[in-house]
Amino acid sequence: MKQQERRCPKEDSMRGFFRIAVLFTGICMLVGGVQAAEIKIGFPGPVTGPVQFLGQHMKWGAELAIEEINEKGGVLGQKLSFIMEDSKCAAPEAVAGTEKMLTRDGVAVLMGDICSSATLAVMPIVERAKIPLLVTISTHPGITEKAGAGGNPWVFRTNPQDDALAVAMGKYLAEKKPYKKVAYFAEDTDYGRAGVAAMQKELEPKGIKTQSLDYFKKGESDFVTYLTKVKGAEPDAILLFMLDQELQNFMRQYRQYGLKIPVTGRPALVSALVKDLIASGAFDGSSTIYPYYAGYDDAPNKAFVEKYTKKYGQEPHYVGFEMYEGVKLLAQAIKEAGSTKPEAVREALKKAKGDSILGTIQFDDHHQAHNRALILEVKKGRLEVVELPAT
Repeated sequence: MKQQERRCPKEDSMRGFFRIAVLFTGICMLVGGVQAAEIKIGFPGPVTGPVQFLGQHMKWGAELAIEEINEKGGVLGQKLSFIMEDSKCAAPEAVAGTEKMLTRDGVAVLMGDICSSATLAVMPIVERAKIPLLVTISTHPGITEKAGAGGNPWVFRTNPQDDALAVAMGKYLAEKKPYKKVAYFAEDTDYGRAGVAAMQKELEPKGIKTQSLDYFKKGESDFVTYLTKVKGAEPDAILLFMLDQELQNFMRQYRQYGLKIPVTGRPALVSALVKDLIASGAFDGSSTIYPYYAGYDDAPNKAFVEKYTKKYGQEPHYVGFEMYEGVKLLAQAIKEAGSTKPEAVREALKKAKGDSILGTIQFDDHHQAHNRALILEVKKGRLEVVELPAT
């Protein structure tokens, strides 16, 4: 018969202490893991396609804001993270990407998209999922019409919508320019068509009549046929609704044809892609209205531009700025809600009063903010801010 193993009381005590220590460490790790869980911000946006250049700036703007927030300890003791699914700026892909982020990634909030058709398609998805969506770039009036008091309580927009931009720009053109007949040229999208309709609604009663109206397909690069037509028609101005890459091609061909007709409306004259073309002097007298311009001479903006340029090697694009301020507002709302629960974040957004480089971000009953925009004009090869209208 084996002799029973004997343990000294001290050894038993040490083993018991070790087991308790292991158990306590496991609990701390579990609790710590919960506290350290990330707050995920989802964004369906263009990683590929004709506006992938803008998608990159959107990602940069969001990530810069997240980096600054996380360096200060995050929100509610948790780090923020950014997940981007490729929408190609198209509704079907935006919907698929949004569904994926909701089911696979468990995002707490959503932002996006740049293209209005994509954003409009995502709105019913977030309404069913009951997740806040912060729109910072899309401008179609239908977004505001359907948000908040319009029926979808989960959608908020920080950037100006087409109608508000048209009111401000229409007033400026009627008061400051001698235009009587204009030619419209816009991308054949919800953005382009809504922009034209809003501008015509403002200009026609002010005596600025439509001479012609033409649309081009997204991604189109050859504008020779249109330029030949408009050169012969001699309108007082060309009202463009055209983003960066198409605008760069348009302006190059415009200059090659020796046109002298000013462009206005909503061309992306703020883009770094057309800076050298503006500097040529060929576009003096042209103008635009935009929600942001990196060259805006203001101390907070200069500080932002310096940080952005140092990190990415490029000045911030308007879309990067809007995403940066949007992420900051979401972080503020989550902090004020004291929770990442969707209903709590939504209620905090409704009451939020966020600081902005251009003013204050505060929502009306349709969850539309009314920050200032910038009217810019090309003078002696330079883009200058001439007005800061409310929207």
